[in-house]
Amino acid sequence: MANGPRSPHDRTLRRGLLMWALGSSVYLVAIFHRTSLGVASGLAGRRFRIGPAELSMFTVQQLVAAAALQLPAGVLVDRFGPRKTLTVALLVMAVGQAAFASTHSFPLGLAARTLLGLGDAATFVGVLRLTTSWCPERRIALLVQLTSVLGMAGNLISTVPLRMTLERLGWTPAFLGAALLTTAMAGVVVGVVRDRPHVAARTPNRPAPPSASRDRTEPPRDEPPASARRTPTWLREMRADISAVRRVRGTRLGFWMCFTGAFSFMAFSLLWGFPFLTRGQGLSAAAAGRLLMLLVVVNMTIGPVFGQIAATRPGSRVRVNVTTSAIVAALWACVLVWPGPAPLPLLILLVTALGMCGPSSMLGADVARTSNPGDRAATAAAMANTGGHAGTLAAVALVGAALNVAEALGFTDRTTYTVAFAVQWTLFPIGVRILLRHTGKLRTSDGQETQPTRA
Repeated sequence: MANGPRSPHDRTLRRGLLMWALGSSVYLVAIFHRTSLGVASGLAGRRFRIGPAELSMFTVQQLVAAAALQLPAGVLVDRFGPRKTLTVALLVMAVGQAAFASTHSFPLGLAARTLLGLGDAATFVGVLRLTTSWCPERRIALLVQLTSVLGMAGNLISTVPLRMTLERLGWTPAFLGAALLTTAMAGVVVGVVRDRPHVAARTPNRPAPPSASRDRTEPPRDEPPASARRTPTWLREMRADISAVRRVRGTRLGFWMCFTGAFSFMAFSLLWGFPFLTRGQGLSAAAAGRLLMLLVVVNMTIGPVFGQIAATRPGSRVRVNVTTSAIVAALWACVLVWPGPAPLPLLILLVTALGMCGPSSMLGADVARTSNPGDRAATAAAMANTGGHAGTLAAVALVGAALNVAEALGFTDRTTYTVAFAVQWTLFPIGVRILLRHTGKLRTSDGQETQPTRA
């Protein structure tokens, strides 16, 4: 018996999944650019003739740029739509990676990493807004975690495949090729992605929304103060959106969940994991590369599990986040106090736990999203995501500074990396303490721990 024609709902769902898949591919590209320095840190040090502190500045500068633009990017996505913002983000990252591929200058390299961070800032929030516009609410939490899974494929590409490409082709061809592929992806987004289902073009007979049809030369009935009138309208609206999202307790809770869940995993995968495993623990480059691949595989495997938890048991999101962070902190303590290089099974346990941190931090973005109205979803997720960037920035900078001091004091490689990673461990109690405080406030106000009502 032949199947009947598909219903409009089925067609919309299929097209929505296509939009999500394309958006997630953009996130994959962004994660590749974000983590591409991990296995290239040694080459970068020789190419730019810099030490660990200067090398960490590449990642710090990229994270500062991403964190600084995170909130404005969320507001821009909510206001102008994900198609335009994702296209611009890809083009900015392509320019940044092409510049990084071509220069030997440390200042120009910093400028190139800044461009990569600026483009990266808009990718996750753009994909999240695209998903919320096209897909049913019951699927969003799982799809967001699957976005993280696909993003981690970019991290996977930036481990052994990128290392082999760098060894065979060299620095400039490898990174310039990545820039060209990013430009091609921007063309795909322009040609295929649409912001929402069934967007009809506005015609003269179709009234424009009130915000678009307002005569900007006429003052509103309740005229704002003169100081406010001197501020551009779009900037006042952006400030109002950010202020409204920040006042929601669930947003602040999501911020600290992202902070606590992300910093150790990101510092390890972005920059310091490979040298920690090779110089600090004495592993070969091949063995360290396999452990970094395990990190990504665990992240991709656990993501859907945590997504299902977020969709079916949202009250468990904070508990999962805190438990994961506690396990990682305990394993770091075991590795760092172990007399001599840690045994391989213990390192495997640590890397496995770190791989769970990415999906764990995504739960914070989900808490922020579900605490705010749908038209502010990108802004809320961006504010929560800023916590992850802030924690990562602190961890990367602390480890880099500690490495410089330890090397200056003449410590052995193992002692140097033990001291450096012990410094980043101090961020765990800070993040968990503030997170639990916000959880208590949310429970007192709303009567539920992690199912806050929308603002």
